[in-house]
Amino acid sequence: MKKKKKFRLWILIVAIIVCLIAIWPLYELLNLSVRDISDYSSRLLPPETVKLSNFKDAFLNKQVWIGFKNSIIYSGLTILLEVVLGSMAGYGLSRGSKRTTRSIKSVQMLIMMVPGVVTLVGTYALMTKLGLTNSLFALALLTAAGGIPSCSFIYMNFINSIPMALDEAARIDGANVTNTFFRIILPQLTPITVTRAIMIAIGAWNNYLMPLYLINNSSKQPIILVIRSAFAMVGGDRNLAMACATCTIGILPVIIVYCILQRRIIASQIGSSIKG
Repeated sequence: MKKKKKFRLWILIVAIIVCLIAIWPLYELLNLSVRDISDYSSRLLPPETVKLSNFKDAFLNKQVWIGFKNSIIYSGLTILLEVVLGSMAGYGLSRGSKRTTRSIKSVQMLIMMVPGVVTLVGTYALMTKLGLTNSLFALALLTAAGGIPSCSFIYMNFINSIPMALDEAARIDGANVTNTFFRIILPQLTPITVTRAIMIAIGAWNNYLMPLYLINNSSKQPIILVIRSAFAMVGGDRNLAMACATCTIGILPVIIVYCILQRRIIASQIGSSIKG
């Protein structure tokens, strides 16, 4: 019993340390965002005077709202493309022959293990040659293409638990494959669809590398690039407090969504691993 109590105590201590490490960057971000530009005191301590006008100035920045609009469009298109195409691919793999499915799954696993940075040069060259730069739709299509292998893999694990008798009954009633999937199979996948859409949205909202290289027009930049611009040097001066306030506003929607829906996300991931 004593050994179990000591073990639990150590787990609690490690958990607290991990939480502090995770929270610390957010603390520094908030600490710097409410400071005066001339306040150079230690970042470990609260600011000498709290200056909330930094957030007001950031909200009044037109580029911030343009960034929000572009991020919403980009995230929405990515969700639509990845969920629709990924779920359809997962359905096809689930109902296909075992040999073909096994081969495609192996290729999917190989693609999922390749970091996106490795293909950055080739991807940029291809997008430039096709004239697909400065396009939110092209950026969403590229992002969705990178996420479809994992998305279809997750959907396939869930669709495997749905009996094929439903497909056969729909076929007898005269429904084709498309109607069977969208009217019978997909409605039963609502929990994983919602969870997957949230994860795609968070990933697209925080995506930095591809927008950095493919979006040069300021009117098409997502919020992540607006935050980057806020931290850039302007006229030899850098307002770090304003930049941190802009960053806080930019990441706030993601934090709120994740905090509200984290239970569903974790439960879905556990369910996916069990079904897999």
